[in-house]
Amino acid sequence: MTMKALRFHEYGEPDVLVVENVPRPTPDSHAVLVKVAASSFNPADVALRSGAFAEMLPLDLPHTLGMDVAGTVVDVGAQVTGTAVGDHVIAFLSPDMTGAAAEYVVVPESLLARAPSSIPLPDSAAFPSTAITAWQALFEHGRLQSGQRVLVCGAGSVVGSYAVQLAVSAGANVIAYAGPGSIDRVAGYGASAVIDYSAQAVASAVPPLVDLVVNFAPSTVEELAPLVRDGGRLVSGSTPVDGARSEITAIRMAAHPDAERLAWLVDEVDAGRLALNISDRRPLEEATAVHSSRERGKTLLIPN
Repeated sequence: MTMKALRFHEYGEPDVLVVENVPRPTPDSHAVLVKVAASSFNPADVALRSGAFAEMLPLDLPHTLGMDVAGTVVDVGAQVTGTAVGDHVIAFLSPDMTGAAAEYVVVPESLLARAPSSIPLPDSAAFPSTAITAWQALFEHGRLQSGQRVLVCGAGSVVGSYAVQLAVSAGANVIAYAGPGSIDRVAGYGASAVIDYSAQAVASAVPPLVDLVVNFAPSTVEELAPLVRDGGRLVSGSTPVDGARSEITAIRMAAHPDAERLAWLVDEVDAGRLALNISDRRPLEEATAVHSSRERGKTLLIPN
């Protein structure tokens, strides 16, 4: 049996992407086969497709994109014990794994979480990798605690949107630095202050110093490190942190799958404490256009 999959056979511009028929996979003993309701586009997909990550993360080409998946289990391996055919599930797949921008994908059971019950199943593909990235930036690397002051740069981005919400829920005093098109939406997440980056430089926007900066924007270490108090932390998911002053801890992070944390985030969605930021829903065949666009929110890729 065959299925459709979004793949690239060589690194390059968006036009290297093709939707083609490939053999439908079968799960090994500790994995399940998921019929994909949706995957999603991530900025990291651009780096994977273009070859920007090729030295750090070489891929076996052709490669199927799609780190986020939401779908229904249709087959299970012999050693799978906690998941059954018919279950609605989500997962964050490592970028070097065969991705979920396809009609079916094999997922190790260890990466699965149940899908939220409060939203349509395809919409569940909007948050696994990005919400986990935000949580890991704030708490795993940033060690954020209630009452601390945190600056979120790129607060209008998908990851930044989740970071603002998670930090507010944790009792932090949140300063959100965002673009003019995102100001109203970000303000609705409960930040103490929302600053328009087109109107005010970040250095003049953040007195006094903060306990933590999390950066998902092009802001540089030279701009951000001076805003952190001695003993504080700077965590960047987008730019290098080399050269930060020695009085702070500076971390350049990369997110990793975490099914336990993903299950917790599902509960946050179902409880209404984590709002999704979905801008569009497109078929796989329009992936080239998606890779060429500058949508602010998450674009879902629907296989059929």
